Amino acid sequence: MSFILQKMAPAKINLTLDVLGRRTDGYHQVAMVMQTIDLCDTLRVRRRDDKRIFLHGGNDEAPPDQSNLVYRTVQLIAETKGLKSGLDIYLEKKIPVAAGLAGGSSDAAAMMKLLNQLWEMQLSPQDMERELAKLGSDIPFLVQGGTALATGRGEQLQPLPAAPPFWVLLIKPPFGVSTPKVYQALQAPLWQGEPESDQQLALTANTVTIIEALQKNSYEAMIAALGNDLEQVTLQWHPELKEYKQILLDAGVDQAMMSGSGPTIMGFVQKEEKARAIADAVATLFEKKGCQVYVARSLNKEE
Repeated sequence: MSFILQKMAPAKINLTLDVLGRRTDGYHQVAMVMQTIDLCDTLRVRRRDDKRIFLHGGNDEAPPDQSNLVYRTVQLIAETKGLKSGLDIYLEKKIPVAAGLAGGSSDAAAMMKLLNQLWEMQLSPQDMERELAKLGSDIPFLVQGGTALATGRGEQLQPLPAAPPFWVLLIKPPFGVSTPKVYQALQAPLWQGEPESDQQLALTANTVTIIEALQKNSYEAMIAALGNDLEQVTLQWHPELKEYKQILLDAGVDQAMMSGSGPTIMGFVQKEEKARAIADAVATLFEKKGCQVYVARSLNKEE
């Protein structure tokens, strides 16, 4: 049996998500502070003697077929760099699907790193980010993770100081939402700047404030600046999410908001003990509503 390589694929949350306008190319101009957390999928890969690609695992919502971003990443590299060998790929899913946590995107980034290692392609992180941007706007961030500012359509990245350590409770409702549909429903003005340049970008107040908080390593200032423009759409479609936020706030989290396009609701605390105590206190209530409850911690770029 040949050697198996393994990579963890961490979930992504947004600390801010500012939609600055609709672009003429159909995308939205955004400014987001993004953060990886230690809720992870796992990818393992083994070289085959033939040139066939098999994806094993996944689940009903992330089936092991050609629609999966893991498979599409292999196809992308095979088309641009050539198929160096067949592969058996094993995907173990823990990140919920259609949850605003970028599970599929993180799987794609992990697959790219595995291929780079297995096939000795010697791609730099920037090379991998450029390739992965062809598959999705939020995938490049997950090549390096940690804390970063994303602009443009989300693919232009600027590393930021590591966030002060924190813990997050994740409440995943028993339904998903479509990110493209959420953006389509958002009432955003026409973006007047250049689509592929952020020279005219005026960051909104909460993103500027949260960057300053990161520079000061201030948890309190970071919490005060959290924000997500997409909440107004998803919470209107699913009013129960407002109740979920309030339950977390009443239970003692420092702040609660939606992750990405949703529907996952996040509750932020500074210490693990408090996070797990709140999770224990609300678990039964949320499980009766059909929700999944997770506890995760922030990751820095080196993890």
